[in-house]
Amino acid sequence: MSPPKGEHNPNAVLCTLLSLKRPKKTISVTNVTPKKRSEKPTFASFKKVIEQAKKNKTVDITMPENVINTHLLTAVNAKRDLLFFWDEMLRESLLELSSEEKETIEKYIKGNPISKKTIRDLLDVIHKKSQLEKNETSRFLARTRDKLYDEKLKNYDFKNLCDEDRKINWLWCYIRKNANKEVRHLGYKKNLKGKPTKQIIRKKLELDENYLEDFPQNNAEKRKAQIEKCLVFSPYSEKGEEMLSNHLKDEWRKNIDKNEMIKWLDGCHYNQLIWAYNYIKKREEIRYTWAPSSYEDMKSVLVAVYDLIVVVKKNWPPVYS
Repeated sequence: MSPPKGEHNPNAVLCTLLSLKRPKKTISVTNVTPKKRSEKPTFASFKKVIEQAKKNKTVDITMPENVINTHLLTAVNAKRDLLFFWDEMLRESLLELSSEEKETIEKYIKGNPISKKTIRDLLDVIHKKSQLEKNETSRFLARTRDKLYDEKLKNYDFKNLCDEDRKINWLWCYIRKNANKEVRHLGYKKNLKGKPTKQIIRKKLELDENYLEDFPQNNAEKRKAQIEKCLVFSPYSEKGEEMLSNHLKDEWRKNIDKNEMIKWLDGCHYNQLIWAYNYIKKREEIRYTWAPSSYEDMKSVLVAVYDLIVVVKKNWPPVYS
């Protein structure tokens, strides 16, 4: 007997799933029986079977093509990213390609600007030439993405950039203030004797401040996670990542000896804190900080504003009266 119109037939759904290409490996299936023999299967009970199977890890579910596409489309923001994936595919022999085909694809990637079309063209090759099942291909791309992110964070020396709350708060505010503006980058160039010499270059800070969101109950750890995303999804080359890291470290060094505000806050009372916060609300730098959620957080905002000020005047921090 066919189901009434407008209702899903669970048997038809099962048939559709079973018609999908199965992995070569043997699959063990979780048996789930209705509480009563007369109980008819519903979409909810079918969903329960799937969830139980997932929890027991007894089913190897084939990944659809759009999941594979997502791994690459979301991870690649620069040509260096795409080349990283390509190199890993060659190293792990993911694709069944001739030497001539490999050479042609590599020339295409290197010779064209990064774009969604370039990424999708490589995805077409992956779908047609991968030697693994789709779920295994998806896992390979996910591992490669994580490996790429780790390498990027290592180039940025992320651990040292964000090894204390004060630095995290300053960096979060600094990026919000200077994103897509020209800043001084420190580079190194070999002189005639072959020795590296410092070189100052003015370049745009190519970071997306939209990753740095201010929301209630935000804290240094959450800001650190946002900074990590901001750096990982940047369009920099490997050399650019190292240059940006040097720039951020140089900018932070300007704050190492600026401890007057810290000392002042250690000894201030409630009325002084409120007065000081109202005072800095008049400054332009307050726009790049966050809305404090507590009195302690208010102190962190004060320090962040203090660290953002390039030239500290003699009358800063302000004198409470």
